Amino acid sequence: MNHSHVPAPEIFQSKRVSRLLLVLLGFGVLFLGIVLITGLVAPAGSELRRQFAFSWLFAFIYFFTILIGCLFWILVHHATDSGWGIVVRRQMENLAALLPWMVLFFIPLVLFRFEIWNWLTAKDHLEANPALEDKIGYFEPHFGSVTLPFFWIRAVLYFLYFAGAAIYFRRTSVRQDSDGDPRWSIQMRGFSFVGIILFALGTTFMAFDWMASLDYRWASTMWGVYIFAGSAGAGIALIILVVLALKNAGYLSFVNAEHYQMMGKLLFCFSIFWGYIGFSQYMLIWYGNIPEETSWFLRRNIGSWNTLSIALVVGRFFITFLYLLFQYTKRTPGFLAFMSLWVLAMHLLDTFVTINPFIHPTGVQVSWLDVATLFAIALPLAFLFLRSLGGASLFPTRDPRLLESVNVSN
Repeated sequence: MNHSHVPAPEIFQSKRVSRLLLVLLGFGVLFLGIVLITGLVAPAGSELRRQFAFSWLFAFIYFFTILIGCLFWILVHHATDSGWGIVVRRQMENLAALLPWMVLFFIPLVLFRFEIWNWLTAKDHLEANPALEDKIGYFEPHFGSVTLPFFWIRAVLYFLYFAGAAIYFRRTSVRQDSDGDPRWSIQMRGFSFVGIILFALGTTFMAFDWMASLDYRWASTMWGVYIFAGSAGAGIALIILVVLALKNAGYLSFVNAEHYQMMGKLLFCFSIFWGYIGFSQYMLIWYGNIPEETSWFLRRNIGSWNTLSIALVVGRFFITFLYLLFQYTKRTPGFLAFMSLWVLAMHLLDTFVTINPFIHPTGVQVSWLDVATLFAIALPLAFLFLRSLGGASLFPTRDPRLLESVNVSN
Protein backbone atom coordinates (compact mmCIF):
# COMPACT_ATOMS: atom_id res chain seq x y z
CA MET A 1 0.00 0.00 0.00
CA ASN A 2 1.50 3.33 -1.12
CA HIS A 3 1.22 6.39 1.11
CA SER A 4 0.57 9.75 -0.53
CA HIS A 5 1.29 11.71 2.65
CA VAL A 6 4.13 11.51 5.10
CA PRO A 7 3.09 9.83 8.37
CA ALA A 8 2.47 11.91 11.46
CA PRO A 9 5.11 11.92 14.23
CA GLU A 10 4.93 9.07 16.73
CA ILE A 11 6.11 9.53 20.31
CA PHE A 12 6.81 6.49 22.45
CA GLN A 13 4.58 6.47 25.53
CA SER A 14 7.02 5.81 28.35
CA LYS A 15 4.22 5.66 30.91
CA ARG A 16 3.10 2.35 29.41
CA VAL A 17 6.38 0.75 30.42
CA SER A 18 6.90 2.55 33.73
CA ARG A 19 6.77 -0.72 35.68
CA LEU A 20 9.23 -2.32 33.29
CA LEU A 21 11.55 0.65 33.78
CA LEU A 22 11.43 0.17 37.53
CA VAL A 23 12.18 -3.54 37.17
CA LEU A 24 15.11 -2.86 34.83
CA LEU A 25 16.50 -0.19 37.14
CA GLY A 26 16.04 -2.26 40.28
CA PHE A 27 17.59 -5.45 38.97
CA GLY A 28 20.27 -3.48 37.13
CA VAL A 29 21.40 -1.82 40.36
CA LEU A 30 21.22 -5.18 42.13
CA PHE A 31 23.41 -6.99 39.60
CA LEU A 32 25.82 -4.05 39.38
CA GLY A 33 26.19 -3.99 43.15
CA ILE A 34 26.75 -7.74 43.49
CA VAL A 35 29.28 -7.91 40.67
CA LEU A 36 31.25 -4.79 41.59
CA ILE A 37 31.38 -5.64 45.29
CA THR A 38 32.61 -9.13 44.41
CA GLY A 39 35.42 -7.69 42.34
CA LEU A 40 36.39 -4.99 44.82
CA VAL A 41 36.53 -7.26 47.89
CA ALA A 42 38.41 -10.04 46.10
CA PRO A 43 42.01 -10.23 47.40
CA ALA A 44 44.72 -8.87 45.13
CA GLY A 45 46.17 -11.60 42.95
CA SER A 46 43.30 -13.99 43.67
CA GLU A 47 41.60 -16.08 41.01
CA LEU A 48 38.24 -14.47 41.89
CA ARG A 49 39.60 -11.00 41.22
CA ARG A 50 41.01 -12.10 37.87
CA GLN A 51 37.74 -13.85 36.97
CA PHE A 52 35.82 -10.65 37.69
CA ALA A 53 38.16 -8.63 35.48
CA PHE A 54 37.83 -10.98 32.51
CA SER A 55 34.08 -11.40 32.97
CA TRP A 56 33.65 -7.63 32.94
CA LEU A 57 35.83 -7.31 29.83
CA PHE A 58 33.75 -10.03 28.14
CA ALA A 59 30.45 -8.26 28.86
CA PHE A 60 31.80 -4.81 28.05
CA ILE A 61 33.24 -5.85 24.68
CA TYR A 62 30.00 -7.63 23.76
CA PHE A 63 27.78 -4.59 24.25
CA PHE A 64 30.31 -2.02 23.06
CA THR A 65 30.83 -3.78 19.72
CA ILE A 66 27.06 -4.07 19.16
CA LEU A 67 26.56 -0.35 19.79
CA ILE A 68 29.38 0.75 17.48
CA GLY A 69 27.78 -1.57 14.93
CA CYS A 70 24.61 0.53 15.22
CA LEU A 71 26.70 3.68 14.71
CA PHE A 72 28.21 2.14 11.58
CA TRP A 73 24.78 1.76 9.98
CA ILE A 74 24.03 5.44 10.62
CA LEU A 75 27.25 6.36 8.82
CA VAL A 76 26.47 4.05 5.90
CA HIS A 77 22.93 5.36 5.50
CA HIS A 78 24.11 8.96 5.31
CA ALA A 79 27.18 8.27 3.18
CA THR A 80 25.13 6.37 0.59
CA ASP A 81 22.23 8.83 0.81
CA SER A 82 19.98 5.90 1.59
CA GLY A 83 16.28 6.41 1.09
CA TRP A 84 14.79 3.14 2.30
CA GLY A 85 16.35 3.26 5.77
CA ILE A 86 15.00 6.61 6.93
CA VAL A 87 11.99 5.04 8.65
CA VAL A 88 14.26 2.88 10.84
CA ARG A 89 17.22 5.27 11.16
CA ARG A 90 15.99 6.87 14.39
CA GLN A 91 16.31 3.52 16.17
CA MET A 92 19.92 3.28 14.98
CA GLU A 93 20.43 6.73 16.49
CA ASN A 94 18.68 5.81 19.75
CA LEU A 95 20.83 2.69 20.19
CA ALA A 96 24.10 4.40 19.25
CA ALA A 97 23.25 7.18 21.72
CA LEU A 98 23.99 4.66 24.50
CA LEU A 99 27.70 4.80 23.63
CA PRO A 100 28.48 7.76 25.96
CA TRP A 101 27.22 5.66 28.88
CA MET A 102 29.76 2.95 28.04
CA VAL A 103 32.45 5.25 29.45
CA LEU A 104 31.14 4.44 32.93
CA PHE A 105 31.29 0.71 32.25
CA PHE A 106 34.90 1.10 31.11
CA ILE A 107 36.01 2.34 34.54
CA PRO A 108 36.25 -1.16 36.12
CA LEU A 109 38.58 -2.18 33.28
CA VAL A 110 40.88 0.69 34.18
CA LEU A 111 40.79 -0.25 37.87
CA PHE A 112 41.50 -3.94 37.17
CA ARG A 113 43.85 -3.38 34.23
CA PHE A 114 46.72 -5.40 35.73
CA GLU A 115 44.54 -8.52 35.93
CA ILE A 116 43.58 -8.18 32.24
CA TRP A 117 46.50 -6.94 30.15
CA ASN A 118 49.66 -8.75 31.19
CA TRP A 119 51.91 -6.44 29.15
CA LEU A 120 51.37 -3.85 31.90
CA THR A 121 53.39 -5.99 34.32
CA ALA A 122 55.70 -7.59 31.77
CA LYS A 123 56.96 -4.18 30.61
CA ASP A 124 59.08 -3.92 33.77
CA HIS A 125 61.31 -6.72 32.46
CA LEU A 126 61.73 -5.83 28.80
CA GLU A 127 65.27 -7.15 28.63
CA ALA A 128 63.92 -10.67 29.16
CA ASN A 129 60.98 -10.20 26.81
CA PRO A 130 62.05 -9.32 23.25
CA ALA A 131 58.49 -9.78 21.89
CA LEU A 132 57.16 -7.01 24.11
CA GLU A 133 60.27 -4.90 23.65
CA ASP A 134 59.44 -4.67 19.94
CA LYS A 135 55.87 -3.52 20.68
CA ILE A 136 56.19 -1.38 23.78
CA GLY A 137 56.56 1.66 21.55
CA TYR A 138 52.95 1.11 20.47
CA PHE A 139 51.62 0.75 24.01
CA GLU A 140 53.80 3.27 25.85
CA PRO A 141 56.33 5.08 23.65
CA HIS A 142 59.37 6.60 25.35
CA PHE A 143 60.68 10.06 24.50
CA GLY A 144 63.88 10.30 26.46
CA SER A 145 62.90 10.09 30.12
CA VAL A 146 59.21 10.70 29.35
CA THR A 147 56.78 7.79 28.92
CA LEU A 148 53.60 8.55 27.00
CA PRO A 149 50.57 6.46 28.10
CA PHE A 150 49.46 6.09 24.48
CA PHE A 151 47.32 3.03 25.26
CA TRP A 152 45.06 5.10 27.52
CA ILE A 153 45.17 8.17 25.30
CA ARG A 154 43.82 6.04 22.49
CA ALA A 155 41.04 4.77 24.77
CA VAL A 156 39.99 8.38 25.42
CA LEU A 157 40.05 9.09 21.68
CA TYR A 158 37.86 6.06 20.97
CA PHE A 159 35.18 7.27 23.35
CA LEU A 160 35.44 10.86 22.11
CA TYR A 161 34.80 9.75 18.56
CA PHE A 162 32.24 6.98 19.01
CA ALA A 163 30.22 8.81 21.67
CA GLY A 164 30.63 12.20 20.00
CA ALA A 165 29.50 10.91 16.59
CA ALA A 166 26.49 9.16 18.13
CA ILE A 167 25.40 12.32 19.95
CA TYR A 168 25.95 14.49 16.87
CA PHE A 169 23.86 12.35 14.52
CA ARG A 170 20.95 11.97 16.91
CA ARG A 171 20.83 15.64 17.89
CA THR A 172 21.09 16.82 14.29
CA SER A 173 18.43 14.36 13.16
CA VAL A 174 16.08 15.48 15.94
CA ARG A 175 16.81 19.12 15.11
CA GLN A 176 15.63 18.48 11.55
CA ASP A 177 12.32 17.25 13.00
CA SER A 178 11.62 20.80 14.17
CA ASP A 179 12.56 22.85 11.10
CA GLY A 180 12.69 20.36 8.20
CA ASP A 181 15.75 22.09 6.75
CA PRO A 182 17.42 19.83 4.11
CA ARG A 183 20.82 21.30 4.98
CA TRP A 184 20.92 19.04 8.05
CA SER A 185 20.78 16.00 5.77
CA ILE A 186 23.57 17.43 3.63
CA GLN A 187 25.63 18.24 6.70
CA MET A 188 25.24 14.74 8.16
CA ARG A 189 26.12 13.21 4.80
CA GLY A 190 29.31 15.26 4.65
CA PHE A 191 30.30 14.26 8.17
CA SER A 192 29.64 10.59 7.44
CA PHE A 193 32.38 10.49 4.77
CA VAL A 194 35.00 11.47 7.34
CA GLY A 195 33.15 9.51 10.00
CA ILE A 196 33.54 6.21 8.15
CA ILE A 197 37.32 6.68 7.96
CA LEU A 198 37.48 7.51 11.66
CA PHE A 199 35.21 4.57 12.40
CA ALA A 200 37.52 2.18 10.54
CA LEU A 201 40.58 3.51 12.38
CA GLY A 202 38.88 3.53 15.78
CA THR A 203 37.43 0.04 15.43
CA THR A 204 40.74 -1.43 14.23
CA PHE A 205 42.89 0.09 16.95
CA MET A 206 40.27 -0.65 19.62
CA ALA A 207 40.21 -4.29 18.54
CA PHE A 208 43.97 -4.56 18.91
CA ASP A 209 44.19 -2.59 22.15
CA TRP A 210 41.40 -4.20 24.14
CA MET A 211 41.29 -7.73 22.71
CA ALA A 212 44.32 -8.76 20.67
CA SER A 213 46.73 -7.33 23.26
CA LEU A 214 45.55 -9.97 25.73
CA ASP A 215 48.30 -11.87 23.94
CA TYR A 216 50.76 -9.11 23.03
CA ARG A 217 52.89 -11.59 21.08
CA TRP A 218 50.06 -12.20 18.61
CA ALA A 219 49.51 -10.29 15.38
CA SER A 220 46.96 -10.45 12.56
CA THR A 221 46.46 -7.98 9.74
CA MET A 222 42.78 -8.96 9.54
CA TRP A 223 41.80 -8.71 13.19
CA GLY A 224 40.29 -5.24 12.95
CA VAL A 225 38.16 -6.23 9.95
CA TYR A 226 37.02 -9.40 11.74
CA ILE A 227 35.81 -7.42 14.76
CA PHE A 228 34.14 -4.89 12.46
CA ALA A 229 32.28 -7.65 10.58
CA GLY A 230 30.92 -9.11 13.81
CA SER A 231 29.97 -5.68 15.17
CA ALA A 232 28.09 -4.62 12.04
CA GLY A 233 26.19 -7.92 11.90
CA ALA A 234 25.24 -7.78 15.57
CA GLY A 235 24.31 -4.10 15.23
CA ILE A 236 21.80 -4.65 12.44
CA ALA A 237 20.39 -7.66 14.35
CA LEU A 238 19.63 -5.46 17.37
CA ILE A 239 18.17 -2.72 15.15
CA ILE A 240 15.83 -5.29 13.58
CA LEU A 241 14.65 -6.49 17.00
CA VAL A 242 13.95 -2.96 18.23
CA VAL A 243 12.01 -2.06 15.07
CA LEU A 244 9.98 -5.28 15.27
CA ALA A 245 9.27 -4.71 18.97
CA LEU A 246 8.00 -1.17 18.30
CA LYS A 247 5.93 -2.43 15.39
CA ASN A 248 4.42 -5.10 17.63
CA ALA A 249 3.63 -2.43 20.24
CA GLY A 250 1.55 -0.48 17.72
CA TYR A 251 4.12 1.99 16.42
CA LEU A 252 5.76 2.34 12.96
CA SER A 253 2.70 0.97 11.16
CA PHE A 254 4.18 1.91 7.77
CA VAL A 255 7.20 -0.39 8.24
CA ASN A 256 6.44 -3.43 6.11
CA ALA A 257 7.89 -6.51 4.47
CA GLU A 258 9.92 -4.36 2.07
CA HIS A 259 11.83 -2.83 4.98
CA TYR A 260 12.20 -6.23 6.63
CA GLN A 261 13.74 -7.62 3.49
CA MET A 262 16.20 -4.72 3.25
CA MET A 263 17.35 -5.25 6.83
CA GLY A 264 17.40 -9.01 6.32
CA LYS A 265 19.66 -8.55 3.31
CA LEU A 266 22.13 -6.58 5.40
CA LEU A 267 22.07 -9.24 8.10
CA PHE A 268 22.61 -11.90 5.42
CA CYS A 269 25.41 -9.92 3.78
CA PHE A 270 27.40 -9.43 6.96
CA SER A 271 26.98 -13.05 7.97
CA ILE A 272 28.73 -13.97 4.73
CA PHE A 273 31.32 -11.24 5.25
CA TRP A 274 32.04 -12.44 8.80
CA GLY A 275 32.58 -15.99 7.52
CA TYR A 276 34.81 -14.79 4.69
CA ILE A 277 37.04 -12.70 6.96
CA GLY A 278 37.19 -15.39 9.66
CA PHE A 279 38.19 -18.06 7.15
CA SER A 280 40.73 -15.79 5.43
CA GLN A 281 42.40 -14.93 8.73
CA TYR A 282 42.56 -18.58 9.79
CA MET A 283 43.82 -19.76 6.39
CA LEU A 284 46.59 -17.14 6.13
CA ILE A 285 47.84 -17.83 9.65
CA TRP A 286 47.67 -21.60 9.12
CA TYR A 287 49.54 -21.30 5.82
CA GLY A 288 52.22 -18.98 7.26
CA ASN A 289 52.66 -21.27 10.29
CA ILE A 290 54.47 -18.60 12.32
CA PRO A 291 54.47 -19.46 16.06
CA GLU A 292 53.61 -15.89 17.12
CA GLU A 293 50.50 -16.04 14.93
CA THR A 294 49.35 -19.64 15.36
CA SER A 295 49.36 -19.35 19.17
CA TRP A 296 45.99 -17.55 19.08
CA PHE A 297 44.27 -20.44 17.34
CA LEU A 298 46.14 -23.13 19.25
CA ARG A 299 44.45 -21.86 22.41
CA ARG A 300 41.06 -22.32 20.77
CA ASN A 301 41.71 -25.60 18.99
CA ILE A 302 42.22 -27.77 22.06
CA GLY A 303 39.71 -29.64 24.19
CA SER A 304 36.33 -28.07 24.77
CA TRP A 305 37.47 -24.76 23.24
CA ASN A 306 37.70 -26.53 19.92
CA THR A 307 34.08 -27.66 20.28
CA LEU A 308 32.96 -24.08 20.84
CA SER A 309 35.08 -22.83 17.94
CA ILE A 310 33.43 -25.33 15.58
CA ALA A 311 29.99 -24.45 16.96
CA LEU A 312 30.74 -20.78 16.28
CA VAL A 313 31.65 -21.44 12.64
CA VAL A 314 28.57 -23.60 12.07
CA GLY A 315 26.17 -21.33 13.95
CA ARG A 316 27.41 -17.91 12.95
CA PHE A 317 27.97 -18.68 9.27
CA PHE A 318 26.43 -21.88 7.92
CA ILE A 319 23.13 -21.86 9.80
CA THR A 320 22.67 -18.12 9.35
CA PHE A 321 23.55 -18.32 5.66
CA LEU A 322 21.13 -21.13 4.91
CA TYR A 323 18.35 -19.57 6.99
CA LEU A 324 18.53 -16.11 5.41
CA LEU A 325 19.14 -17.38 1.89
CA PHE A 326 15.40 -17.40 1.17
CA GLN A 327 13.28 -14.32 0.59
CA TYR A 328 10.48 -15.61 2.82
CA THR A 329 12.60 -15.69 5.97
CA LYS A 330 13.78 -12.12 5.39
CA ARG A 331 10.27 -10.75 4.82
CA THR A 332 8.49 -12.53 7.67
CA PRO A 333 8.78 -10.75 11.06
CA GLY A 334 8.80 -13.91 13.18
CA PHE A 335 11.52 -15.62 11.16
CA LEU A 336 13.60 -12.45 10.95
CA ALA A 337 13.31 -11.85 14.71
CA PHE A 338 14.46 -15.39 15.44
CA MET A 339 17.54 -15.04 13.24
CA SER A 340 18.36 -11.64 14.75
CA LEU A 341 18.32 -13.20 18.20
CA TRP A 342 20.42 -16.06 16.85
CA VAL A 343 23.05 -13.67 15.45
CA LEU A 344 23.24 -11.82 18.78
CA ALA A 345 23.69 -15.17 20.55
CA MET A 346 26.46 -16.14 18.11
CA HIS A 347 28.12 -12.76 18.65
CA LEU A 348 28.05 -13.50 22.37
CA LEU A 349 29.72 -16.86 21.70
CA ASP A 350 32.28 -15.15 19.44
CA THR A 351 33.16 -12.68 22.21
CA PHE A 352 33.36 -15.48 24.77
CA VAL A 353 35.73 -17.52 22.58
CA THR A 354 37.84 -14.38 22.04
CA ILE A 355 38.21 -13.39 25.71
CA ASN A 356 37.84 -16.38 28.01
CA PRO A 357 40.57 -18.77 26.79
CA PHE A 358 43.05 -16.39 28.43
CA ILE A 359 41.69 -17.13 31.90
CA HIS A 360 40.71 -20.77 31.30
CA PRO A 361 43.28 -22.07 28.78
CA THR A 362 42.71 -25.77 29.50
CA GLY A 363 39.00 -25.83 28.70
CA VAL A 364 35.67 -24.05 28.75
CA GLN A 365 34.48 -22.83 32.13
CA VAL A 366 31.46 -20.57 32.56
CA SER A 367 31.61 -18.59 35.79
CA TRP A 368 28.55 -17.10 37.46
CA LEU A 369 30.33 -13.78 36.99
CA ASP A 370 30.22 -14.22 33.21
CA VAL A 371 26.43 -14.31 33.39
CA ALA A 372 26.03 -11.70 36.13
CA THR A 373 28.17 -9.09 34.37
CA LEU A 374 26.05 -9.43 31.23
CA PHE A 375 22.97 -8.50 33.28
CA ALA A 376 24.91 -5.83 35.16
CA ILE A 377 25.52 -3.97 31.89
CA ALA A 378 22.48 -5.02 29.83
CA LEU A 379 19.79 -4.02 32.33
CA PRO A 380 21.01 -0.43 32.90
CA LEU A 381 21.46 0.01 29.14
CA ALA A 382 17.92 -1.26 28.50
CA PHE A 383 16.62 1.15 31.15
CA LEU A 384 18.46 4.10 29.60
CA PHE A 385 17.26 3.18 26.12
CA LEU A 386 13.58 2.89 27.06
CA ARG A 387 13.70 6.01 29.21
CA SER A 388 15.07 8.11 26.34
CA LEU A 389 12.86 6.56 23.65
CA GLY A 390 10.06 9.05 24.21
CA GLY A 391 12.34 12.07 23.84
CA ALA A 392 11.72 12.40 20.10
CA SER A 393 9.62 10.92 17.30
CA LEU A 394 10.30 7.27 16.55
CA PHE A 395 11.31 8.21 13.01
CA PRO A 396 12.74 11.34 11.34
CA THR A 397 9.47 13.18 10.69
CA ARG A 398 10.76 15.87 8.32
CA ASP A 399 13.54 14.17 6.46
CA PRO A 400 13.17 15.19 2.79
CA ARG A 401 13.15 11.55 1.66
CA LEU A 402 10.74 10.16 4.26
CA LEU A 403 7.93 9.51 1.78
CA GLU A 404 10.36 7.66 -0.49
CA SER A 405 11.32 5.48 2.47
CA VAL A 406 7.71 4.75 3.39
CA ASN A 407 6.91 3.65 -0.18
CA VAL A 408 10.11 1.69 -0.80
CA SER A 409 9.89 -1.43 -2.96
CA ASN A 410 12.50 -4.14 -3.49
